[in-house]
Amino acid sequence: MRTLAAALALSLLAASAFARNRSSSKNPRAGGYCAKSAVGTTTTDSKGNALECKADKRGRARWMKK
Repeated sequence: MRTLAAALALSLLAASAFARNRSSSKNPRAGGYCAKSAVGTTTTDSKGNALECKADKRGRARWMKK
């Protein structure tokens, strides 16, 4: 029973570490949301593509390739 509990604890730790690494990317990417205050600004993503913050069809601010 203790080995089962230890295995479960280790798997939960590994799963949380994996999820933290994947969601920690805060860099802008094409199609991702940007702040309304950033509309009209440009930046580059991690691949070097130029991105501009524009409103989409629904009026939401998103990063779009320039």
